[in-house]
Amino acid sequence: MSRSDRLIIGATTAVSRPAVVHRYLAGVEGVHHIPADGPFVLVPNHSSFADHFVQDALMNLLRDRPKFYFLTKAEAFVHPLRRRWTTVMGGIPVDRDQPGRDLLASVERVFTEGSVLVVYPEGTRGPGWPLLPFKDGAFRFAARAGVPVIPVGMWGVQHVLPRGAYRPRRADIRVVFGAPLEVDSALPRPKRVAALSEAAREALVSLVDTARNPTQQRDRQASQELADRAAATVETMLSRTDPQPAARRMEQAASLVALAKRMDPGNVDALAVAARLTGLRMMDGALPQRLRLLRRLRREAQRVIDADPDHLMGNYLMGRWYLEAPRMLGGRPEQGLGHLRHAAEIGAPDTRYLMAYAEGLIKTGNHAGAMDQLRGIVAAPAPDTRTEDRKSRAAALLARLTADHSPDSTPVG
Repeated sequence: MSRSDRLIIGATTAVSRPAVVHRYLAGVEGVHHIPADGPFVLVPNHSSFADHFVQDALMNLLRDRPKFYFLTKAEAFVHPLRRRWTTVMGGIPVDRDQPGRDLLASVERVFTEGSVLVVYPEGTRGPGWPLLPFKDGAFRFAARAGVPVIPVGMWGVQHVLPRGAYRPRRADIRVVFGAPLEVDSALPRPKRVAALSEAAREALVSLVDTARNPTQQRDRQASQELADRAAATVETMLSRTDPQPAARRMEQAASLVALAKRMDPGNVDALAVAARLTGLRMMDGALPQRLRLLRRLRREAQRVIDADPDHLMGNYLMGRWYLEAPRMLGGRPEQGLGHLRHAAEIGAPDTRYLMAYAEGLIKTGNHAGAMDQLRGIVAAPAPDTRTEDRKSRAAALLARLTADHSPDSTPVG
């Protein structure tokens, strides 16, 4: 990709993605249906030019590689400037009357690189409801390549940027992802294409209706799913095997948390992930920023504890805060030890909480208790690199404490 292409994408998405996530999206359901990697065909209903930007923002949050491609009418490639922008943003030209070999080759490249192909089965923008008749291109591509088809219903996009409008308007957008469509793989390809088309229409009718009619219960469920996805994103970032830049994972997690809190402001797990992100930013910040974030972290962690005194991550963060903060700013190692002990009890057998508790015991002078915890960490299994590193640190710390408390190390008076 050329430098100018990167500039076009960067300038566009720097505006569109935050606007979609923080201004227009009122709810997103079914994110567990979107895999983090691997190719598939995404089939949304189509009611606005802004549909592209909504899907781009969501794929950026939910996929390891944010790049996706979409079929669009050949007329979009006539004007040189528009052709350049559409191509760089992932547009693939299609002659709706006579699709040719070039189109098939382009689609094959999309799947080969493990990307998402967005195809609007209505073929053109409709009113939002009812759905227009479907074309079968998306399903022929999927059947030919053997990739999943995932339907997604959207509502409200037609109010943000109605057909013929040039400036977005303030309106709420809701998105509902459906499960990958299942049809009999033994069917001949033409019948499989027809079955996929029928299943997609049935799914989209239901998904759009769901997006049009939100409920508080579904919002709470979707909020929890978003919070869980945000927490998993943080864990992936900290795994030490993640090929994605940490800054990208932080952005993904923060945006997922923002959506989760919008759908359920009282979601404790979303509040805990937000506090955890604050702690991670604090660790990497300069001194003035660290002092500012230190106060913010305490407020956020305390809010989690107030909502749920037994919250695992809330106790861990609160304990860490009291343990590490200077006394003049409110740090109290003894108070932190209580939170870390509770986290170790709740979080067993995860050794990160045992390690934090052991460090708290050392800081408060209970070396014998710390050695007991460290022995448990050393004896625990290590299923991943991060846990193995923690075991190594625990072993080194245990060896040091053992040496410090051996009879030979006792000074002679």
